[in-house]
Amino acid sequence: MTLTPVALALISTGAGLVGAVIGTAGTLISASLTQRATRNRESDFKVWERRADAIEEAHRKMLALANARDLAWARRALPTGLDPADLDPGHQDEQSRLVATKLSLYTTPDLVRAHRKSNDEFLKSLLAILGVQLALSETGAESDRARRERRLNEAVAEATSAVEKSKAADERLEAALREAAAIATPRRRRR
Repeated sequence: MTLTPVALALISTGAGLVGAVIGTAGTLISASLTQRATRNRESDFKVWERRADAIEEAHRKMLALANARDLAWARRALPTGLDPADLDPGHQDEQSRLVATKLSLYTTPDLVRAHRKSNDEFLKSLLAILGVQLALSETGAESDRARRERRLNEAVAEATSAVEKSKAADERLEAALREAAAIATPRRRRR
């Protein structure tokens, strides 16, 4: 069988078309894979950013509460202007609620528990310091002096214990925050 010039032209045109289709399909598949990889990287980075932001906010809040607790303990009195609602464990201001929500969404349950425990121990320490403040402000007859001193000593012992427990809870929270930050750090991957 001999190939005519027309048959050769049709074969070369068909080969060209097949090559173009294969090239176009390869380009489309490559573009699709590149877009998916980029989208996945961006998504991973956004989650990492949110996780890091939650960890940072929790640490900043913990330090602020620790400073307030330490100042109150050093003065043996709660800071002036402290809202009584702040001492209610069921009460949460908007910032605390936001930090707790971010931790719940983007970090581990262990970190959420450590954060909750730190806040609970902080409130207990403030209540104990309030007990010392009230014992110091007690007045009465001179004959009640021994009872007032005993009550003050008990309040100071309770507050000392509560402050130490609060500091220990803060240390556990800080360790959990560091661990979560190490896990949250994005890794460069080759795909």
